[in-house]
Amino acid sequence: MSGDGPGIVDWALGRRIAGAVARGEDGASGGLSAAEVRDAAERGLDRVLAYTKLEPAGPVPTAELVTRGEWIESNLGELRALAAPLEHRAAAEISLPRPFGRIVRRGLGAAGGVEAGVALGYASRRVLGQYQVGLTAEPGAPRTLILGSNLASTARELRVDRHRFLFWVAIHEQTHALQFAGVPWLRDHVAGLVTDLVETASGRVDVAALASLARRLVSRDPRRALREAMRGELARALAGPEQEAMLDRLQATMAVIEGYAEHVMDAAAAADDDLAAMRGRMDARRARRNGLGDMIARALGMGMKLRQYELGKAWSDAVAAEAGVGVLNRVWDAPSSLPSEVELESPERWLARIGATLA
Repeated sequence: MSGDGPGIVDWALGRRIAGAVARGEDGASGGLSAAEVRDAAERGLDRVLAYTKLEPAGPVPTAELVTRGEWIESNLGELRALAAPLEHRAAAEISLPRPFGRIVRRGLGAAGGVEAGVALGYASRRVLGQYQVGLTAEPGAPRTLILGSNLASTARELRVDRHRFLFWVAIHEQTHALQFAGVPWLRDHVAGLVTDLVETASGRVDVAALASLARRLVSRDPRRALREAMRGELARALAGPEQEAMLDRLQATMAVIEGYAEHVMDAAAAADDDLAAMRGRMDARRARRNGLGDMIARALGMGMKLRQYELGKAWSDAVAAEAGVGVLNRVWDAPSSLPSEVELESPERWLARIGATLA
């Protein structure tokens, strides 16, 4: 029914779709070796430590060279674990007479599988690196993943040296690794926001909306089914206005995490002209996304991801320029030190609130 175990979502279908969307990988390693990835990550961490002065309280994971398929499999497991409360609530509440009940569950399973598969498959074609930290109750060890094929193809697109580009990307991912290894409360804070969001949503599953969606998705028109799933109608049926405040807090937190890493990525590379020049080319690549790719990215919420980079980086750049990286690091003092959405738009308000002494 749902594939790969109990629940609603057909995760087996999601895995197959993700694999199909991810096809076209130009060499699993992109001409890089595992040793080169580890070396670039170690040198990147040295740069991050020298600039930020943050100290890891625990070990920083060794960077791994992975394929798109390996990246999908790792992220699929995390997504499935996070979605479990929603699946279980929906499964418990859908008790319709046969054969309609079976049709509804099959339709919902397919909808969820398509949505997850398209999202992961499309993302796997663009992700260069990822610091993966578990956000479930029983998280696995954090991992730093580098997608060699994507990195190499992007380096060719930007017309930059592949190994130097790897080093630049490694600085960003090692900043994330240092954030979570050096800020003891950060992982639990993010995990708590995600858990609250999912558990609150699972408490108000709109069964009528799910049934209506399923009836549309079990039609014989696969293109229509794909459009429905891509528009995120399944997610909208599982969430409501009460989640908006929680989502705002989560997005503000992620904006700081991502933006801080973008700031460090540039600041730590400022002494290297070739690395500094990569920023403009990378920003142009992001801005050039259009057509079908842009439509899919926006439908899957990846537009918000880009907005996080932009807003969080602008905030981090402004704070560091005004008061220095030492003051910027005060954002990691406690959850209460994180900026609100209003403060993200107005860094001076955050500086005033924490009583910063300007540089």
